[in-house]
Amino acid sequence: MPAFELKLMGLTCGGCVNKVTQALMTLESVNQVEVTQTAARVEGNLSPEQAIEVIENLGFEAESV
Repeated sequence: MPAFELKLMGLTCGGCVNKVTQALMTLESVNQVEVTQTAARVEGNLSPEQAIEVIENLGFEAESV
């Protein structure tokens, strides 16, 4: 499965990290996610744009690295 990294902005605590992690892991096309307050590494069959949309819908910002 291809993996990609995203730069994350607006995450201020562990709760934010958990919120993003859980939202991405609910997608069928995601196999693995590693999230910190500043970055995310996503592995699965989805595009960076799809992951960014999910993150932005949570109220955070993200961009491809």
